[in-house]
Amino acid sequence: MAGSLREVRDWQQGRGALQVVNRNPMPPERLRAIRKRLAKSARDFEQKFGIPAATLNNWEQGRRAPDPAARLLLEVMEREPEAVERAAAATAA
Repeated sequence: MAGSLREVRDWQQGRGALQVVNRNPMPPERLRAIRKRLAKSARDFEQKFGIPAATLNNWEQGRRAPDPAARLLLEVMEREPEAVERAAAATAA
């Protein structure tokens, strides 16, 4: 039996604790870098992409974290910002 399966079996039988690692895939520094690359300010980012500046500021300050859908959108913005800009412009029109 592989080590990880043995670990789960032991945990299920109350013989140990599972090691948990919490990883933030979208830390504030990364959010800030995305925003700075795509807009001069949080207000400019809001006008370009429709994400409220207050929400973005909360993410950048670490007070809140983007939900999975927002993280996915931010990752697409990071890789293909033009695609998101086109979609946002078409939605606004």
